[in-house]
Amino acid sequence: MNFASLIGRKKLLTIEFNPPKNPDIKKHILKLEQFKNIADAINVTDSPMAKPRMNSIVSANFVKNISEPIFNLTCRDKNKIAIQSDLLAASALGLKNILAITGDPAKDNDSVYKINVFELIKLIKNLNEQFNTDFFIGCASDIPKTNNMPSIKSRLKRKTEIGVKFVITQPIFSKNDLERFLEASNDIKIHKIIGIMPIVSYKNALYLNNNVKGINIPKFILSKFENASIEDSKLITLELHSILLNDIKNLLPYIEGLHIMKLDYEIAKLTKNFLEV
Repeated sequence: MNFASLIGRKKLLTIEFNPPKNPDIKKHILKLEQFKNIADAINVTDSPMAKPRMNSIVSANFVKNISEPIFNLTCRDKNKIAIQSDLLAASALGLKNILAITGDPAKDNDSVYKINVFELIKLIKNLNEQFNTDFFIGCASDIPKTNNMPSIKSRLKRKTEIGVKFVITQPIFSKNDLERFLEASNDIKIHKIIGIMPIVSYKNALYLNNNVKGINIPKFILSKFENASIEDSKLITLELHSILLNDIKNLLPYIEGLHIMKLDYEIAKLTKNFLEV
């Protein structure tokens, strides 16, 4: 069964893959092979942080024999004509799952942004209607804070009204994060896949906190890693991940799956077992 057919039938596990910064994708495919019977889908990013990487559609075509890909498509880099050309090529390659996103802005005013994410979703939907491309459209969402709940809810609802069927959220770091998102999306008809980003070190946590929009790592997590050795950090990563999974287990009936934003076999296997209980 494909991703669109699976979603809602069982609790899914998706993982995130950042394509290489060079033409050599073979070693990355070999690493992904270990997730073949674990991941229900592989989310293929589109030059995150506005750093050039291999095209997400081409990369998605490489990984489709491992697990069904979800290719990311941003508004950042291309005009409407180029985006539509890419979508026609993706359809010809048999790629059906899209995560339509705005994209991290490039420095030095290099961003294109000729259309916004709502116009991108409409463009994809129009192609479905015009050419029967049958794209399964997803979107991203921040985890709301108490002061921006209406904004997050409004954006997500508007996206579903114009064709989005599923959402992959920014990472949660606590049960409270997930509860706020569920409150914001309570009356919105959309399949919810919740992001989790295992922290691996203090340096890693600071970088994410300072550079990635939508990620807010709690101080208690930062303090856990601050003076930890490499060996201790690995244990802390697994410990915090296990605690988070245990904390949110009662909320599983309200979501369709979890999305792990790190290629880590042990973390993925732990999560898969958790979802299958």
